[in-house]
Amino acid sequence: MDLDEATVKFNQIFNPGLLEEINSVVTERKRFVYYTSAATAMEVLTKQELWFRNVTVMNDFSEVSYGLGLIQAVFSGPEGNRFREAVEDIFPGTIGKADELLTGWRNDWKLETYIACVSVHNPQENQSGRLSMWRAYGDTALVVKNTPMTAVTDLLAVYSTPVLYLSDEGLVEHLARITDAILINRKYLQSLGQETLVTYIHNMLFRFAIATKHPGFEEEKEWRLYYRPTESESPAITEEIVVIGGVPQKVCKLRLAHEPENGLFGADIPSLVDRVIIGPTGFPYVSFRAFSDVLTGLGVADAASKVIVSDIPLRIG
Repeated sequence: MDLDEATVKFNQIFNPGLLEEINSVVTERKRFVYYTSAATAMEVLTKQELWFRNVTVMNDFSEVSYGLGLIQAVFSGPEGNRFREAVEDIFPGTIGKADELLTGWRNDWKLETYIACVSVHNPQENQSGRLSMWRAYGDTALVVKNTPMTAVTDLLAVYSTPVLYLSDEGLVEHLARITDAILINRKYLQSLGQETLVTYIHNMLFRFAIATKHPGFEEEKEWRLYYRPTESESPAITEEIVVIGGVPQKVCKLRLAHEPENGLFGADIPSLVDRVIIGPTGFPYVSFRAFSDVLTGLGVADAASKVIVSDIPLRIG
C-alpha cells in the first residue's frame, strides 16, 4: 500500500496506530467479513452491489453522535486544553478556525454520511463464524479479500477506516499521543501553513466522529466503509429511494466490479469472495445449495468448496 509522504506524516501525527493497522491487513493478507441475513447476502451477490445506508438508521443508533459527544467531552477537559495549547503555539487562531469548520460540518456528518460495515475475519472462524455476530446481525457471512479495502485512490470517493473503540478515558489517551506528536513535529507542521494545519485537525475530528464506537462493541473488529455524496460523488455508486422496515430512505449502491478507471480494484464477485459461511439455520442444506449455485452462476470457480455450513450448535427459533 503506497502512500505519499505527506499522507504518511499526517497519519503518523493525527491518526496514531492507523498505518500499522492498515499495514497488518496488507502484510498478513487479512480478510474481511460481512455478517448479514441470507436474504441480504443473496441480494449482494445476485445484484453485485453493496448498499451504503445513512448512519441515522444503522443498528448502533448512536453512531456519529457517540463520536461527536466524545469530542465535546474530551476536548473540553485538561488533555483538550493541552492539545489546543500545542496547536496555538504553532499558529495562533488555529483552534478558532478549526472550531468554525467543525460547526459548519457537524450536522452534515451526522445526516449525510452513508456507511457499510465489515469486520476483520479471524482465520480460526473459517468453519464457524463468530457467535456474537450471528446473534447480532444474521445468519450468513460473506468473507471477502482485502484488495478493494486497501487500494489507494480518490477516484472512487469511497473510503475505509478501522473503527476506534474508545471511552472518554480512551480518547484522552489517544489525544495525548496526538499532542505529543504535534509537539515533536512543531517545525514540520509550521512549514505547512495554518490552513493545512486546520484541515489536518478537521480530518482528525472527522474520523473521531464517524469511526468511533463504544468499547462494548470491540470484539466486532469493525472497519467502516463510508461515502459522503455532499463532498464528492462516486462514479461507481447509484442512489435509490427504498423502504426498509417501513422507513423510506435513500441508499447508495456500490457496484461490485473490477473497474480501475473508477477506483474499483478486485471488487468483482469472483475476485472478491473468499467464502460464504452459512450460520445457524434450520435449513442448512438448501442454503448451501442455493449459495453454491449462485456463486457458480457468477463465475466463481469450485463454488461449492467456498460455501461452509457453520458448525456452531446454536438453537434457533
